[in-house]
Amino acid sequence: MRYVPWGKLRRDGDDNVLGFLGEAFKLRPDETYLSINWLEYFEFEGDREAQIQASVKTFRRTLKVGAKSAFGLGNVSRIKQVCRSRDVNVRIVYEPKDDNKSHSAIRRLPQDDAMLLDALAADAFVELIHNTAIP
Repeated sequence: MRYVPWGKLRRDGDDNVLGFLGEAFKLRPDETYLSINWLEYFEFEGDREAQIQASVKTFRRTLKVGAKSAFGLGNVSRIKQVCRSRDVNVRIVYEPKDDNKSHSAIRRLPQDDAMLLDALAADAFVELIHNTAIP
């Protein structure tokens, strides 16, 4: 799961959210990996909906999460497949942090491949969860 702020959501002219912008998956100049949460870490929570809620609550506890933001659910094999189609061999690694035990990283992601980032937005992170949808 990836946190996506309002400014990196793809919207229509009426500000209806349509999906993610590729920019939502772009590394900052000082970053060496893309931060994500491993949803299955929360298996003790029960069903998938409970796992999603637990992950969102972790993001809220560890980041400044905007009210109009969203979260993208990606599939590991789909992320790797999309990257391989652009000759990029990413590694997705579980890297827990003290304040976020579900933290994981997408490593080896290029910083300047706009086509790859757009493909991740369109084809790998296909499930969007609005922050307001989670209590």
